[in-house]
Amino acid sequence: MKIQSRVLFIVLLIAFCFGTMSVALADAPAQQAQFVSPELIVNTSFLNVRTGPGVQYTVLLTVVGGTELPVIGRAKDNVWYQVTTVVGVGWVNIQFAAPRGSFANIPIVTLEQVIAAAAQATPTTLGLADLGQGGGGGAPVSNAPVIMGSPMRFTLASGKVVTVSPGERYRAVINVEAVNARNQPVDGAPALTTLFRDDTFDYTIVDSTNDKNNVNWVALDIPDIGVGWVEGPKLFIRLSRVSGQVVTIQGNAIAMRDLPGGGSAQLPILNQGREAFLVNISPDSHFVQIELGDGTKGWVPFDAVVGRTNTPTDQIDLTTLQNAVAASDLGQGGGGVTTAPVSFGLATPHVIINTGFLNVRSGPSSDFGVLATYPGGSELAVLGIAKDGIWFLVGGPFGQGWVNSEFTVFRGSIKSVPIINTSG
Repeated sequence: MKIQSRVLFIVLLIAFCFGTMSVALADAPAQQAQFVSPELIVNTSFLNVRTGPGVQYTVLLTVVGGTELPVIGRAKDNVWYQVTTVVGVGWVNIQFAAPRGSFANIPIVTLEQVIAAAAQATPTTLGLADLGQGGGGGAPVSNAPVIMGSPMRFTLASGKVVTVSPGERYRAVINVEAVNARNQPVDGAPALTTLFRDDTFDYTIVDSTNDKNNVNWVALDIPDIGVGWVEGPKLFIRLSRVSGQVVTIQGNAIAMRDLPGGGSAQLPILNQGREAFLVNISPDSHFVQIELGDGTKGWVPFDAVVGRTNTPTDQIDLTTLQNAVAASDLGQGGGGVTTAPVSFGLATPHVIINTGFLNVRSGPSSDFGVLATYPGGSELAVLGIAKDGIWFLVGGPFGQGWVNSEFTVFRGSIKSVPIINTSG
């Protein structure tokens, strides 16, 4: 009897052990799913990433819908979450994003920690050898907010496929005969592919970092391959047509002035091939205002520049990108905001909004209703001007509306803009 009891006990013990193992194995996938890295997926057209947990903090950058942001912290209110981006750590409002993964173990970041991080912050640059196209010294990136979007594919007339990101300002060109694009920013990491020099082809820049030896690495979006890392010194940085009409300097030792034909400011001396964005043209058409890659603006003789035409962003149809960045909301208290086409060029009279946000109204006065609101930097085609010279009639997705010229910068020829009688 004792033997039978022992046998029965052993059988029950074995059954219990197997049952426990089965439960543990069944729970394993659930446990794995529970610890998926937390991230926020932007579910509004545009979302501001700020330097702190609130709308009172400045905008670090603006990202487009669908962007995935890894989460590393949260505020006590559980509304603002700390995320990592291509330009550093920032904060977003969770009301404009969809959470993915496990948020159970996300630490609370105190206000003291936010202030300490801000005090230690330094201006963001790509850290490349030369953002000034040949001037040396590592010109800093412009301080304008950056709209970061997923690269879009285009097929050039040559049959080559190129990717371009909405809002990009710079692109990268291979500056050596051949270079390996690696899967990590480390020398010796596995190579994804080999890129060869072609001065007529360039790549979207998606990230930048330094390794332990302080060597700068740049992440490029390589068509049909993915993101690959290349050493910064092996790249040449050029301007992207997405951010404006690009011109190149013709000649050497071209003096850049702070006024058309003169001025006293010490501005750079420009040489053959230097790139710049075209900003304005003088009333007598003898000088043009340009903006260098580092944001420096100045005037040069009209015949000292020529329009650039031989790079991928010069050849693609930008309307696709313009449609990609059209939106009705930037998030965090700026509802109803829309964007304009990237750039018109000086052939079309237009205004550039030079305030944070500007209302487009149904008539030439602040008494009229708001048709749309545009963020600073947006461009709107000018269709006419009121007799008072203060209000411009502009066109856009809203149809036609009026903006106050005091909050804009006019580009193009004012002589071609008709005066509109608004008194009747």
